[in-house]
Amino acid sequence: MYIIIIVIFLLLFVYLYQMYFPVLYVPNMDEDQKIVNNNTVFLDVRDYRDSLHKPVQGAVNLPYAYLKRHHQQISSNQVVVVASDYVSKNLTVRFLKGQGFKVIGYQLIK
Repeated sequence: MYIIIIVIFLLLFVYLYQMYFPVLYVPNMDEDQKIVNNNTVFLDVRDYRDSLHKPVQGAVNLPYAYLKRHHQQISSNQVVVVASDYVSKNLTVRFLKGQGFKVIGYQLIK
């Protein structure tokens, strides 16, 4: 009985950790900061409706829901994540780092 409770607690902890615990060493980049490196891709993981109303010039729009299927289409290894909230930012950064991408920063646009 205690083992089941411990397993449930651990699964809940891992789930909450992935969503809400901030990813370390990924700085917030203001909209004014521009990357002069041509190898950097701005990856907009916001919903299509949100990215249509407030577009980021030159960004690749790939919502988080499609990221696992289409992450091979990202043309560079260096990525700046553009997200609408901290949860989608955390999930995206963790996924990209797990796939071998170098996430050099993020922007939150609401």
